[in-house]
Amino acid sequence: MTQDAKLLLTATSTVTGGRSGEAYIGRDRLHVRLRPGRTRQEGTDPEELFAAGYASCFLSALNEVADARGLKLEPPQARGHVSLHMSPEKDFFLSVVLQVYVPGVDRPTAQGLVNAAHAVCPYSRAVQGNVDVKLEVLDAPAE
Repeated sequence: MTQDAKLLLTATSTVTGGRSGEAYIGRDRLHVRLRPGRTRQEGTDPEELFAAGYASCFLSALNEVADARGLKLEPPQARGHVSLHMSPEKDFFLSVVLQVYVPGVDRPTAQGLVNAAHAVCPYSRAVQGNVDVKLEVLDAPAE
């Protein structure tokens, strides 16, 4: 981080108990029950929270890119899939698939916007070189 960077936001969440605990998210202290992935317990897991955060940040970047190009988009949609893996050496790592639907533009334009958003999205930049991210442009909204 550079010394002259302007701080825009600091988000804070408090978690107790890890994957089987609870989280209080943000300034409104939204309470979320946490559960280990691959269980049927009520709640959410960290990968689902990361998928939601990444998808929402990505759409903000997409809208910024479109605005800079003079395009007014109908509301786009992103579905994030965050997968947790374990290597043969028992190391854990993540991968991401972002499926993005950009209504009202042709596929090449949508692909260009998605690629440009990926280059500037803070989440994309944060995981670059650490997490495999696959981008998919959808022809219809995800169900």
